[in-house]
Amino acid sequence: MRFTCQSASWIFEGIRSTRYPLPHHGRSRIFRRFTTLGSMTFVIGLTYAIAGCSPSPESPLAPSSGTAGRPNVTAVIPAGGSAAGGSIVTLVGTGFMPGMTVVFDDIKVTAQVPYPTSSSTTFYTEAPAHAVGTVDLTVTNPDGQFRRVAAAYSYGLEDAFDMNGVWAGFTVNGTDTAVGFEIRDNTLVSASCAYTAAVPFIFSTLPRVENGSFSLIAEDGATLAGKIVSATEIVGTINFPACNNGLLPWRVSRKKG
Repeated sequence: MRFTCQSASWIFEGIRSTRYPLPHHGRSRIFRRFTTLGSMTFVIGLTYAIAGCSPSPESPLAPSSGTAGRPNVTAVIPAGGSAAGGSIVTLVGTGFMPGMTVVFDDIKVTAQVPYPTSSSTTFYTEAPAHAVGTVDLTVTNPDGQFRRVAAAYSYGLEDAFDMNGVWAGFTVNGTDTAVGFEIRDNTLVSASCAYTAAVPFIFSTLPRVENGSFSLIAEDGATLAGKIVSATEIVGTINFPACNNGLLPWRVSRKKG
């Protein structure tokens, strides 16, 4: 431990003592006193009255600049989703602690494990189902400090979101099977999956999007079904032996451009 001192003095009564200087630390000098009583010698280390001394920044006694304050949310991405829930929501801010929870209106959620590790500035969770409308978000650290963000997330009906566009993503069970499709005029016009190579779905009847969802059964029996959970995200399941074994969940995002 280091101290920055302007002056220091030791106070002893009725004791003969000797003062030994230790090496300089910057402009400060630290002394250790060996005090003798009779034939016994005691080491009295740094037992002194300090005048004008303060711990240097590296001292554990120095005030900590890293003390976590109240969590603060600066962005909610996306700021809305389906009333059925399921959208991955990223909170951006400061002061997030491990174990932080988020309450959508009155529904508590925790970090979404399959997604990137939450940190002091980002937190990933899955929006719960909720009635249509706008809700407050309340983030709470394990130490009890919290922040409420008014009207931070809006819920809408599934058919209120536009599913037209090109979408791409992966299965979410660790197999990393790629899933992609295109929707035009609320009709699924193409779909494919890929594990080692891209394999298209072959279907003669083009499935329509209804109430924010679609379902496809290909000519070889392969299946693909999905529902929109936010303006930028669709989730669903796939069963296509050419790419995977069994029914697997997937999550895709809208491709830009």
